[in-house]
Amino acid sequence: MKKRNTRERLLDIAFEEIYINGYASTSVDAILKRACVPKGSMYHHFKSKKELVLAMVKERLYPKMDDFFKLNSTNTAYKALENLFVDMSKNKMLITYGCPMYRLMVELSPIDKDFDNLFATKYNQLMDNFTSLLQKDVKSGLLKKELNSKDFASFVIHSTWGTLSLSPSLSNSKNFLRDSSYILKILKNYYS
Repeated sequence: MKKRNTRERLLDIAFEEIYINGYASTSVDAILKRACVPKGSMYHHFKSKKELVLAMVKERLYPKMDDFFKLNSTNTAYKALENLFVDMSKNKMLITYGCPMYRLMVELSPIDKDFDNLFATKYNQLMDNFTSLLQKDVKSGLLKKELNSKDFASFVIHSTWGTLSLSPSLSNSKNFLRDSSYILKILKNYYS
């Protein structure tokens, strides 16, 4: 039981520290100090900082993203995105620090193949989820067939990441909702 608690605590603290400070600026010592774990205990669970962070991405970050990006497929794509944007605007950490996956992807993908592959897999899953949601409305005749679902899904993800990547001093819920409302306006034009 104690082994699991130590491992879980390390993953939780690593998520928080790396989300706020980034991978390069987060030391193993900072994680260990906050987790109240001796260095030897960490290396019992993870061979390196990289292994800890890879596990954190799989076991902490991705489940959080999966929960957050559950798009209600019973809604129209418009309503699902509208609800998602409202939920995102209420998440203070997200508004302040941006998307944790995007931040790590920008920092680590260019320099590490393992991280790049991990992030590419989740990115493709997000793209597929958004694309499927849009295609459902196209197939039902709600959205015009001229809408390229995959291209629009890419536009939604990249626009949202762009809005969330502003510095904390420029980020707030009001600005996020204003920017995301333009995505919804564009999408609305494709509804029959």
